[in-house]
Amino acid sequence: MTGLETAIILIAFVITAAAFSFVVLNMGFLSAQKTQTVISSGLQESSSSMLFDGDMIASFNIAAPTKVLDGLTFYLRLSQGKEPVDVSDGKMIITYSNPRAHGEIYSTAVANGTVVTLEQVIGDGDNLVEYGERWKCIIDFLDAGFATAVPGDGVCQAYDTFRLELRPSTGAVLSIERNVGAINNAVQVLS
Repeated sequence: MTGLETAIILIAFVITAAAFSFVVLNMGFLSAQKTQTVISSGLQESSSSMLFDGDMIASFNIAAPTKVLDGLTFYLRLSQGKEPVDVSDGKMIITYSNPRAHGEIYSTAVANGTVVTLEQVIGDGDNLVEYGERWKCIIDFLDAGFATAVPGDGVCQAYDTFRLELRPSTGAVLSIERNVGAINNAVQVLS
């Protein structure tokens, strides 16, 4: 009788341990699946990456009493082995800041095509920056309201530093920071 009672208790412990191990294993599998989802979305975020390609060409209003930055032109391309980046309205935000101003110059809230124009120079005609394509970015600060002849009104002047941030919906942010040197010509290359 004692052996039978011991066997019943032992079977109950084994069944309880099996149920508990099933719960623990199931939670482990769920955690592993969540981890895999987080890792794959992180890889997708970091695998879309644009590059600044070439020189930045700046145009200045040298006729104004205070010489100011009127516009910028530069080129973009995709890093090798990265996922395409969508540059259409609502999928990309471009911000600009200098010591006296900060704001979005390309997004759904801005009249795109007037302040920032993104043109495909080499590519297949869609709105995706894909490997092997080259895109031209033209920024007109007169339309953005940043360029005025009044000092302190958000203008970028000589010896100022400005920063552009291109934020795609997926992928890494491309930050471009340049220092405006002495303004001697209407068109200069910024290094």
